[in-house]
Amino acid sequence: GARRGHGAHAAANAAAGSAPQRTVRDTGFVPDAGVGCHIALDVTTSAHSWHLGCESFDPDEYSDDVVVPDVALDVSGSSSSPRVSACNVVGDDVKVAYVSVYDVRCVGKHNRELAQGRTVDDAGRVRACTTFIVLIPPRALAHLCRLTLEPGTSVEDVRVDSDVRAWRMHSAPQDTHAQSIGFPLLGDAFLCTQSEGGELTHFFGGNLHAVDFRCDEGTPCVAVGDGVVVDVRDAHTLTGISVGNLFAWNSIILKLDTDAGEVNREDEEESTRADAAGCSTTTRDADDDMEAQQRALYDVKPGELYVEYVHIQARSARVRVGDRVRKGQVICASGSVGFSPEPHLHFTAFRSAETTAETCRVLFEPARNRRQTYVPRAGRYYNAERGLVE
Repeated sequence: GARRGHGAHAAANAAAGSAPQRTVRDTGFVPDAGVGCHIALDVTTSAHSWHLGCESFDPDEYSDDVVVPDVALDVSGSSSSPRVSACNVVGDDVKVAYVSVYDVRCVGKHNRELAQGRTVDDAGRVRACTTFIVLIPPRALAHLCRLTLEPGTSVEDVRVDSDVRAWRMHSAPQDTHAQSIGFPLLGDAFLCTQSEGGELTHFFGGNLHAVDFRCDEGTPCVAVGDGVVVDVRDAHTLTGISVGNLFAWNSIILKLDTDAGEVNREDEEESTRADAAGCSTTTRDADDDMEAQQRALYDVKPGELYVEYVHIQARSARVRVGDRVRKGQVICASGSVGFSPEPHLHFTAFRSAETTAETCRVLFEPARNRRQTYVPRAGRYYNAERGLVE
């Protein structure tokens, strides 16, 4: 999880039937990094064939005293197999819904059983959990699944948690900080499981430019630049895919030293934009036209820079608020605390310490060639020395 709005991680179930398979390049997310989570960011199409469909909601068909909940369990079809729906019936906003169902098997389209994950609270209690992540258009009902209730179990016995709110895209999605940084982990190579814009949790303003790296718990996390520690949280132990974990996590925030001067536009054009475009959204043999298009997508500006390390291991912080840190210094150990389907580091950057701040893109620099900056892509491996590991 991250501190701005929703924050952290899970995965899409494999598509079934005749719907086209969506690739990591399409989704910005490695599916096996989120077992038990099922994603549909356009519930009006059949591309995500696990869900049961979407229908429009006409308020004129209902009396004024009818209250539609954010999540509805409909038993009209079958009391032993109630349907779970996420609802957006008021206002003109698209809404994002995270919905968790506990200890009950969920069935999607074509009567296909949906994969479960698990969640663990701070007291160590473990529960089976299935989580749905959907965007719902205005005045619509997104039908997520049916529940398979055991004999003697009623719908009142089922626990369902949700967080449903207006979805907001980033106000400046091409915002790119002028200062590049080092890599946040020590080790051989780390798979990027979710890149910027990833469909698990990186598709709204507070998380858009975040990147996730799969890593074992206890992997050393290092300062990506010189700076000052401004926040440390490492008391939690909860983990897994419960919606409630979106609001509790461990993290460290650094304010990095930055150059106060203006961007050197010649260097930026030659290195920062071109190399970032080459690594993040094109291949190294991309043609000149494609590279020129990508350069235009980077709005590079200087200013203050804050970076956040999320999901860190409990009681692993080696620094305190106010400490000065040097680039490459170990500051904590990676973990899996918060909304986290597997051990990983969620890393992101901001221009402000405000909890409502939007992210900014930040470019990583390999130790062996600091001019060869890049933005990590889901499905590829990276390390501190080389950057992209072929």
